[in-house]
Amino acid sequence: MAGDDFREVMDAMADPLVACDTDERVLYLNPAAERLLGWTQEELVGQPFTVLVPRRLHTFDAQSFLRYLLGRRRALSGRPIRASLLRRGGPELEVEVTAGASVGKSGERITVVLRRSQEFPDYTHEPLEQLSPAVHTRLAHAGSAGERAYQLVFENAPLGLFHFDTTPTLMACNDYFSRLMGSPKRVLIGLKLLSLQDEALKSCVRDVLEGRHAYYEGDYRAVISGKVTPVRVHFAPCFDENGVLEGGVGIVEDVTEQRSAESERSRLFREAQEAIRVRDDFLTIASHELKTPLTPLSLRLASLERRMERQEPVDPTLLRHARQHLVRLTSLINDLLDASRIEAGRLALHFEPTQLDTLVERSLTSMDSERGQHRIDYSHPAEPVCINGDAYRLEQVIANLLENALKYSPGDSTVRVTLDVRGDFALLAVADEGIGIPHDQQEQLFERYFRARNVAVTSYGGLGLGLYISRDIVERHGGRIWVESEVGRGATFYVALPLLSSVSTTPSEPHPTTGSSQQVH
Repeated sequence: MAGDDFREVMDAMADPLVACDTDERVLYLNPAAERLLGWTQEELVGQPFTVLVPRRLHTFDAQSFLRYLLGRRRALSGRPIRASLLRRGGPELEVEVTAGASVGKSGERITVVLRRSQEFPDYTHEPLEQLSPAVHTRLAHAGSAGERAYQLVFENAPLGLFHFDTTPTLMACNDYFSRLMGSPKRVLIGLKLLSLQDEALKSCVRDVLEGRHAYYEGDYRAVISGKVTPVRVHFAPCFDENGVLEGGVGIVEDVTEQRSAESERSRLFREAQEAIRVRDDFLTIASHELKTPLTPLSLRLASLERRMERQEPVDPTLLRHARQHLVRLTSLINDLLDASRIEAGRLALHFEPTQLDTLVERSLTSMDSERGQHRIDYSHPAEPVCINGDAYRLEQVIANLLENALKYSPGDSTVRVTLDVRGDFALLAVADEGIGIPHDQQEQLFERYFRARNVAVTSYGGLGLGLYISRDIVERHGGRIWVESEVGRGATFYVALPLLSSVSTTPSEPHPTTGSSQQVH
């Protein structure tokens, strides 16, 4: 392998590596070693390896630190030795050290591979390891039940746990934290916390280094996988028995499920509020609509009763008006019953071959007494338009569209009704010159009890059920109903129904007019 290729391999290693010459002077350290030790290659190359070793370990068993490691390779069968090294600036760092040597054209080369020690290592009685204060402390308690319990809790806690020193470098973490971060422990251990991109996290670390607790909540994006996890972190400082700050700990909680639950609660709360609003609106409208025909009906019946008691002749106009109010009241009640049947799936339809043009003409004739000063312009087809449908229910749809067109347009305006054939579908269009429908409300127009916000209850009657019932009837005929409208420029409602001979299942759609909005249902 060429020198450059070998250097690239060393640079890519996840484990920290330091190379020295026969005089134990540093020749090279890879990026992982730079991160772990706090030195750059430019700063460390040429210096003796002992700058990385605590003074008490410079010589051991009458040998230098590195020579002792090389001499113990065979006895340890390749097992690393746990020892303390110095980070730049002085703090000790407990690591696992493996040393090897080779002789080439350039002389002897000593390679030292470092790895952060496991959180709960299984220490043996290696003499050099006894000089590590951290090891000595752990050995004293390694066999205790408390230490074993602590280890079990640390590794199996349903929370991410980590510890960092004052540099601040991540010193230890459990598997749950590793999974949350989306990176293996060997990558996380040695991480400089102030190198993180999240300023809020770095601010929490700084607070801990000043002896204060800190809290963080946000979305953490894993560097390797890119996975985003919502987390809540509690940072706390750690002090030794003399009250000197040693570093800090972090407790990380994955709040994905909590976020989802909160989002679901918010959605349900909004839906409940909307349901209450719709109910209140409906009760207001229903009370007004039912009272409107009942009051004059009661007055006319009272007038008829007085005339009959006095044996006076009965004015036919009174009877006609009373009947009109009764028909209106019956219509409102029928709408409520139909809406209830639709919700329960019990609205029955009776299909048979039907001429749609005949139904339109019949509906127009029935509107003669209600159109007042309105003009109705009907463009009828050249030939009969036959469909398979329920004549009564389809006439109910047509009547509803005509009533709405007359209701929401000026008294001297024109309502245009068009029936023609588009491919395999009959297309009915009812256009008015009325107030129009706001674009953001057209999607809800065919929902139960919905009334556009630009409609005043006292000015325009209705329960908000007509279009809801019409949509159900049309869709159960295999058709579609939709609207095109602009506020102040009227509205055009379309109904597309399959012809009797049709084999298509998707009704065609007219090209929308310029500047208009279209909502398909």
